[in-house]
Amino acid sequence: MSKPARVVVLGCGTSTGVPAIGCLDPVCLSDDPRNKRLRPSILIENGDSNLLVDTGPDLRQQALQHGLRRVDAVVYTHYHADHTNGIDDLRVFNFIMKKSIPCYAHPESAKIIRANFSYIFSDENHYVGFKPRLTLEEVGTEPFETGGMKVRPFDMEHGGIRVMGIRVGDFAYATDCSSIPPESMEILKGVRVLILDALRHREHPSHLTIKQALEIVDRLKPEKTYFTHTNYELEFHETNRNLPKGVELAYDGLTLDIRI
Repeated sequence: MSKPARVVVLGCGTSTGVPAIGCLDPVCLSDDPRNKRLRPSILIENGDSNLLVDTGPDLRQQALQHGLRRVDAVVYTHYHADHTNGIDDLRVFNFIMKKSIPCYAHPESAKIIRANFSYIFSDENHYVGFKPRLTLEEVGTEPFETGGMKVRPFDMEHGGIRVMGIRVGDFAYATDCSSIPPESMEILKGVRVLILDALRHREHPSHLTIKQALEIVDRLKPEKTYFTHTNYELEFHETNRNLPKGVELAYDGLTLDIRI
């Protein structure tokens, strides 16, 4: 029998966050908390176990806001800075939990993460400070178990690089994508709750537009879809008024019940 679990959206903004530095767009100047978006990340809570997806530059702020005290595993969707550059903050969870944290990534992403953060992953680096205690396991498209749950990875295209989406039970997370190949769409069949990339209305070489994302939603027909990695061109309430039933923009702090 499937078990109840919970997803917390820690951040749903684009790589610059919203507001972006120097931005004078009305959404950037908005006082509405739904228009303030940290860099993209989610937390999947399963009882006492926490699976973190990506460690963006806002991880410290996100952890403080949500009272996060443990991270049992990390999945990296890909190696871009807005998804990895908070990795050093994982060392605090090592200190609290007194154990190493397993991390998972595609081989291409793992190679670059190891190079970018060689002080963590290279035995040849003689850094003597308090560095994160992490392992980094390469995964493909086969399911794996971590953090007390079964994770089903699937491939997506992101402007010429391979990005990992994940399915956990009746939930799927598909950030940072410009297209989803047919074999991954098969994995997504039957998803009840979907968080999906939808950067803006205008076309972009490495992200879905609202229109493109809605076409994927129409094919999969989940009960609920939330758009993430949204930029300052999308005002929360105005955009939602023009979306079909069952589709909304995500917002920082959104909490979803799922079954795994």
